[in-house]
Amino acid sequence: MDREETILDYFQGRLTPERRAVFEEEMAQDASLAAEVALLRSVREDMAQAPRHEKADQVWDRVSAEIDATPRAANDNRPLWKAALKYAAVVVLSVATWHVVVGPRLGPDPEGFRTASEDPAAFSVQVQFVQTASYGDIAALLASLGARITDGPSALGLVRLSFADADARQEALGVLEATGDLVAFVAE
Repeated sequence: MDREETILDYFQGRLTPERRAVFEEEMAQDASLAAEVALLRSVREDMAQAPRHEKADQVWDRVSAEIDATPRAANDNRPLWKAALKYAAVVVLSVATWHVVVGPRLGPDPEGFRTASEDPAAFSVQVQFVQTASYGDIAALLASLGARITDGPSALGLVRLSFADADARQEALGVLEATGDLVAFVAE
């Protein structure tokens, strides 16, 4: 509960006796809180002493009568299934448009990259690319090695590269260790 709500509850008597005692102790310790409560108390007292408009009840009765006299809209008795059918048609058309217009333009996944949920192949290595390596350079390197990223990057920037067989993995290890301008770290 924030400070303003607690002060309001204090004035309206909605605090439990325990919470009220704690709040009064806080006021004794915090001069700014005590000053804020004192200011609000004086405003409440001033408002209670202010003269009341002599026709206040009549004004409310007039406003209430006008509200009650306002005609209410009649029930249009349209079946709900028609509205639901319209919304369903909009959803179906939106999904169909997406699949026909947008989906084909997205194209297949770039070579060398797979989703994080894909199981890594049995033949893999961990690699950390240098900070300055571009996406194009990494994709070209992966394509030349026949490697796919199947996990990562981790918090340390490590990615797991998977290969089709043990020979491809062994050949790639040599190339990765020799490519210092793109690869910062290689681990089996």
